[in-house]
Amino acid sequence: MGLQKTVQVSALALMALGGVACGGGSSSSSGSVTPPPPVADTTSPSLSFSPATLSVLGGGTASSSLSATDNVRITDGPTISCTNGGTFSAGTFRAPIVASSTTSECTATASDAAGNSSSATLTVTIVPDTEAPVLSFSPETLTVPSGSPVTSTLSITDNAVIALGPTVTCTNGGSFSGNVFTAPTVTANMTVVCTATAEDGSGNSGTAELTVTVTPPPPQVTISGKITYDYVPFNTNNIGLNYNAISQEPAPGVTVEALNSNGAILQTAHTDGNGDYSLSVNGNTEVRIRVKAEMVQTSGPEWDVKVVDNTSSDSLYAFQGSLANSGSVNSTRNLNAASGWGGSSYTSTRVAAPFAILAPIYESMQRVSAVDSDVIFPSINFNWSVNNRIADNIDLARGEIGTGSAYVSFSNADRRLLILGDDNTDTDEYDKHVIIHEWGHYFEDQLSRSDSIGGLHGPGDRLDPRVAMGEGFGNALSGIMTDDPIYKDSLGSRQEQGFSFDLEANAVENEGWYSEASVQSILYDIYDNTDDGSDTLSAGFAPIYNVLTSDSYRNNILFTTIFSFLEQFRLNNPSDVTVLNALASGQSIIGTDSQGTGETNNGGVAGVFPLHKNIAVNGPSVEICLDVSQGEGNKLGNRSYLAFDVAAPAIYTFRMNRVSGDSNRNPEFSLHRAGEFIGVAVSDELNSEVASANLTDTGQYLIDAYDQNNGRNSNIAANACYDFRITR
Repeated sequence: MGLQKTVQVSALALMALGGVACGGGSSSSSGSVTPPPPVADTTSPSLSFSPATLSVLGGGTASSSLSATDNVRITDGPTISCTNGGTFSAGTFRAPIVASSTTSECTATASDAAGNSSSATLTVTIVPDTEAPVLSFSPETLTVPSGSPVTSTLSITDNAVIALGPTVTCTNGGSFSGNVFTAPTVTANMTVVCTATAEDGSGNSGTAELTVTVTPPPPQVTISGKITYDYVPFNTNNIGLNYNAISQEPAPGVTVEALNSNGAILQTAHTDGNGDYSLSVNGNTEVRIRVKAEMVQTSGPEWDVKVVDNTSSDSLYAFQGSLANSGSVNSTRNLNAASGWGGSSYTSTRVAAPFAILAPIYESMQRVSAVDSDVIFPSINFNWSVNNRIADNIDLARGEIGTGSAYVSFSNADRRLLILGDDNTDTDEYDKHVIIHEWGHYFEDQLSRSDSIGGLHGPGDRLDPRVAMGEGFGNALSGIMTDDPIYKDSLGSRQEQGFSFDLEANAVENEGWYSEASVQSILYDIYDNTDDGSDTLSAGFAPIYNVLTSDSYRNNILFTTIFSFLEQFRLNNPSDVTVLNALASGQSIIGTDSQGTGETNNGGVAGVFPLHKNIAVNGPSVEICLDVSQGEGNKLGNRSYLAFDVAAPAIYTFRMNRVSGDSNRNPEFSLHRAGEFIGVAVSDELNSEVASANLTDTGQYLIDAYDQNNGRNSNIAANACYDFRITR
């Protein structure tokens, strides 16, 4: 067995060596073959630098490529060492800083697995760097006003690498950073020198200087003057405007700005009550004065009133003087806003109009501030344009503002005063009473309370009492604020026509609690110092203001009418009750409270009392009748008021059904609470209206019921009666 094994191994060894077994048959002898020795690796790696010689500045760098190859593979290296402080890595030689020419040799060595090694040498001549960095400012000289910044660009170049800097230091309080020099504050000419320094790797340093002359600010001078506007008065008969008597009146409280030649605002001021202004600006500076049609006051009594052009994206009206040098001494610049009247018509821009609108509002706010120094007037814009005209609808961009000058509330955030400006038809910019009347509606809405539904009205109309109160107050306020009881409104060709009436007149057409003429007469007689007829009261404006702004008047659960005003005036001024009652009685008004209790003057409308009819939730229906005998839309009898109590939060259902009268009816109603509008029930259903509301606040609510078909200028207005019922 061992022999067999030996023979097998020998045979296998021979086969592996590629040999042949000799003889035939079996052999009784054994043998082995020794393999030849392996061939030795005697080839060394090949290394080379390219280029093999370099010249470089001290502290600088240069590139050379190191190539290393072998017939098998390199197992050790290459490693590189340099003499005289040089280093080599990743193809880059870095030179040391030298004081004289120096040679550095970098030797690269590598070995393969067989121990064969070789090397290559890089010879570098290192030359001392004696060239300093070059720095420069551009520009290198400047003249700068005190405290002002100015640009100068700092540039740096070097034959090697900047190791330190640049650093910049300035004398006399100047500073330099990010290529911007900032001058110190000086009172006399001063020279500032800024020195920039940088250093390269060899220690060579370079510098540059920026020389700045800093000048003191020019002397301040005062530009003052008066701002006026052309005012066109009424004719002596109080009908139409008199363009032959134009006067230049002060523009009080308006914004005045000093602008430079680029239009930048240098300083802002406001004219005083006489139209005078004063601004401080730098001397010897080009300045123009601009006047804006706005009044802004942010301390004490506050207001923000502007006149804008609704046909030009609500742009603010303004005018300005010419550009002129402010000089070295104080100067005066008076500016006047011209009317644009050319003798028989308007021939140029009507610059004065916005300022004519603002002037009576300034006086009105001053009068209010005199009795309430803490008053804050919410901001309001007057919309005026030469295109503003009467139209069936409102389209402000086209100048279509509805029935005429008015205060409108498009939303809680968008309230405006719209003023007519269509010459030869109707303009209102010079009609002070009209301007203040409309501002009076703003006053009611923002500082007091108004429940008026608006609409067309006249002194002889029997009106919805809420409308009578609002319009009568507006008329009276215009007389109070101007101390002129003659209400005037111009219109027509060349603004030569118009109308006027006397607020002092006690004998009015259709006097009563539904008459704006009666309301205005009572309110003006409370204010004025003239005793006439039943007027022996001279209380001034303060008690009227105190009533209108009192919480009890503003939060009255009933609608605002002359009754609610008189009730609150009596409570505020008990010593004046007798003379106040005489005033009211002189206008056929004897109701003793907000409900008008005891009033007998029904204005020709049966069933108008009680003024607010009580209705019980889940109780019997209440009959109300809507009457158009006094006119349509906003006239007495067109609407009926109901009052009901909400004892608990719930969903309440309201039903209004016609029971008699004309059958072509479209009943509707709105819901209110202490002056707050809750909602309105509107549909096209004839003769009936049903609506529900989730009422969460307890207390008394009011219903304003009406017939949509009795609207203004309706040809289907008619009388009808309805049952009204509330359930929950």
